[in-house]
Amino acid sequence: MIGSTFAKTICTICYEDLKPIVEDVQSISVCGHVFHELCLQQWFEYSASKRKNSCPVGKQTCRLNVVNRLYFQSIGNASDPIVSQNALNLGEDPRVLRREVKRLEVKVEGLTSSLERNQNDLKELNEELCLCKERFKEEVALKNEASKQKVFIQQLLYSKSQILDKSNLESLRLQERNMALAEELAALKLVSDLNLDEEGVLKLASFGNEANNKDTIDILKRSLVIRNKSYKELMAKCNLPGRGEARSVRKLRKAEGKIQKLKKTRVQELETANEVKDNEVLRALIASK
Repeated sequence: MIGSTFAKTICTICYEDLKPIVEDVQSISVCGHVFHELCLQQWFEYSASKRKNSCPVGKQTCRLNVVNRLYFQSIGNASDPIVSQNALNLGEDPRVLRREVKRLEVKVEGLTSSLERNQNDLKELNEELCLCKERFKEEVALKNEASKQKVFIQQLLYSKSQILDKSNLESLRLQERNMALAEELAALKLVSDLNLDEEGVLKLASFGNEANNKDTIDILKRSLVIRNKSYKELMAKCNLPGRGEARSVRKLRKAEGKIQKLKKTRVQELETANEVKDNEVLRALIASK
């Protein structure tokens, strides 16, 4: 009988019948095993990384780009009553039914193992998802910490920049003050030191002016005016003792003249008094005689 030798072909991924006339099927060129096109694509896409690049049956190493689609040609009509009758006879044969039961049991076992594998894969995926979530939380925490540190560093840098700007301004102010004091000291030395030679005067006059001839000439002029004024004041102070001595001599001479006059007047007074006494004595003598 035809029915006693009939066997069906199945896809070992989904354990459904292979119907190459009405379904798209693909074959792995490395080992030749045939599967539904959709089942094989899902195998390569969703299987675990350990089985992803291997044949579902032979376990040979392969990839999606080494599979080929199979094309079949057929004659006749699937609704032919002869074919339908043969299929009905096959269903009534006990041996065919036993084989069909065994096939279904194998299919159930395959589906069960596939379900277990899928559950294991799902469990692994859940574990990987949990690890990814934990890593994501850690990365978010690290990112937040890094952001806080960045803000803190920026604030610290801003405060340090302000302090540095203040220090630079204070340094410039002190430098200007120092330069002004040095210029005042140089000008004071120009005025007070009378033993400076020409080179020393030029150096002191050009101090802080960066060799600017106009400023140097102005400083020399002001210094010369101040030195002349100081010289006049010094000469006036030196002449004061001589003038005082001359006035003292004149006063002494006037005092001597007055003394001479007083002496003469006193002598005349004494002489007059003596004459008066002599006359009185003579008068007294004459009267006594």
